Amino acid sequence: MMEIESISGPLKKLLKEREIIARCELLLRTYDIVGSAKLSDQERTDLKEAVGEIIAPGIFASIMGKEPIFPDLPRVDTYTQIDGRIFHFSHSKKYGKKDFEKASEMFQASIPELKTILKQCLTDRVTAFMGEAGYALSEQEPAHGSEQGLQELRFSAEKRTVRVFAVTSVNSLDINNYSAESGTDCIIVVPSSETLQPFVQFFQENGKAAEDKGLNVWIMNLETGTIDPFIGYTTDLDIYNQFNNPRLAEMVRSNWSRDRSQ
Repeated sequence: MMEIESISGPLKKLLKEREIIARCELLLRTYDIVGSAKLSDQERTDLKEAVGEIIAPGIFASIMGKEPIFPDLPRVDTYTQIDGRIFHFSHSKKYGKKDFEKASEMFQASIPELKTILKQCLTDRVTAFMGEAGYALSEQEPAHGSEQGLQELRFSAEKRTVRVFAVTSVNSLDINNYSAESGTDCIIVVPSSETLQPFVQFFQENGKAAEDKGLNVWIMNLETGTIDPFIGYTTDLDIYNQFNNPRLAEMVRSNWSRDRSQ
């Protein structure tokens, strides 16, 4: 166990204030807390040794586990579903219907802020991912003709250029807002969700059209910090080798296309 106050302090405060908390909110706020922490090189090294190379999801996994790396954090060792979302809380306390209703209302009120945090998580992680593949961020600017507030990231490597857009939900992804440019890959990164259903629906309704437009859609698994292809294929082996499951798009195309044709 360890104590890094710039992370453990805000986490402790959050879990005391929000005794019943949506799993996705706790995960996003963990990312936000880690991203805002002023960590020394030694603290960062110690955390990576304790939870893995990608710190935020590693800390979240430890909170969900039996032995969190930070002592004295309030336990959230049981869960329930409210309106289709997972909420965590301590089994040692008794909560009533009004407590769960209040927790749901607080989560709904937090959604605008959480979307901002989520977009930053996606942007930060894909920037690190592309850096590991040998690409440098060359440009970041508001995207034109797309959803309000969407940022376009341009990455460059030797003889290759990539445009990347971070979208906060596959449900809000409109492929009509995107187009591939000659010689430049167009990549859209979306977060994973608590169920597969939104992705199955999106693929069956938009998968072929996205492929025909030359788009690549990637999924970031927030709980692991990994990125995988969902629609489209990269021809860059440096990117391919960074995926956790590089064959995912192939598997999706094979299995879900077959389901669609039935």
